[in-house]
Amino acid sequence: MAQARPRIEWMDLVKGTTVIVIVLSHAIVLQEPVAGGSSVQHAWALISTILEPMRMCLFFMVSGMLATAAITKPWNMVRRRTWGMGYLYVLWSAIFFAVVYLYAPLPFLDELRMFVRNLLVAGNGYWYLYALIVYFVLARLTRRWPIWILLSVAVVLNLMKEPLLSLYREHLAYDTGSMIIKVLINLVFFLIGLHFKELLTRITGYATWPRISALIAVVVAIGVWRFNTRWSWEQTFLPASLIFIVLAVMLASKLIAFAGPRHFGARIGTQTLPIFVVQFPFLLALSQVFEDHPSSITTTPWFLIAFPIAFTAFNVVFALWLHRVTLPNVGRYLFEVPGWIAGESRKQPVAVQR
Repeated sequence: MAQARPRIEWMDLVKGTTVIVIVLSHAIVLQEPVAGGSSVQHAWALISTILEPMRMCLFFMVSGMLATAAITKPWNMVRRRTWGMGYLYVLWSAIFFAVVYLYAPLPFLDELRMFVRNLLVAGNGYWYLYALIVYFVLARLTRRWPIWILLSVAVVLNLMKEPLLSLYREHLAYDTGSMIIKVLINLVFFLIGLHFKELLTRITGYATWPRISALIAVVVAIGVWRFNTRWSWEQTFLPASLIFIVLAVMLASKLIAFAGPRHFGARIGTQTLPIFVVQFPFLLALSQVFEDHPSSITTTPWFLIAFPIAFTAFNVVFALWLHRVTLPNVGRYLFEVPGWIAGESRKQPVAVQR
């Protein structure tokens, strides 16, 4: 029997940490309407701004690294990354649509048309799954091209973030909430992971605590500057993201020497899909609670300090619990691709996330 490829433990730690930061950042945004411009929310917003360049860039970088073995396989052997990812995208978008309809019921046909339209233009929080399909298919179709062609296009798209956002608002918005600009500007990070996996791995050999400390100081300084410089908010943060990539690789490669971070990566980093997809129905429900039933408690400093942490912890625990209890039954298809979609004949499907 063919042996499974050995796991790269620092990748699990990077991916697990990144999904935690993503959920935390969404919780910070969620409480903004009830925070009233408090100093606590100001501090949370600063933390979120510092971490913003790392969130999706690391997620897509690791996804690209995990796709390296599949990029040269025949189409019928990569259905999990095409039809399978599309299945998960449509499934969870439909679940989110049902929650939206529960809280804001409009004429069903109007809601259904909006659902289909948003599905086509990545008009919900599941745009990450949408992007993975686009990136993989694009990289697969251009795999015989010189690397620099597609990479150059991806870099230009990222550097043009501000004009792309302006163009979107002027001509393409149509009240869809489309995340298509995010899909365009994050392509570069998927390609970095896909084509420079060996280079990223070699970076671990240069990891030292003084270098890690210096990189932390740099990204914090950039984040503080961005937070206090309004005109920079829609500018590309590609340089900061590249520094975060180097920092994350170095730091994770050091931390996996300790049992705690290693176990965290093995547990959380291998189950990012449930954690990522489960958060959005909760975010919508809580946003309606904050809007319809405001309370003096939600404006207290202790609530504002604790809520992002508590929501993130609850989402992680609930998602992992839901994944575990559905694994032995048909509910596993919330997080796994059915064999008939993946083109597999074996009875037990394999999880999408490594």
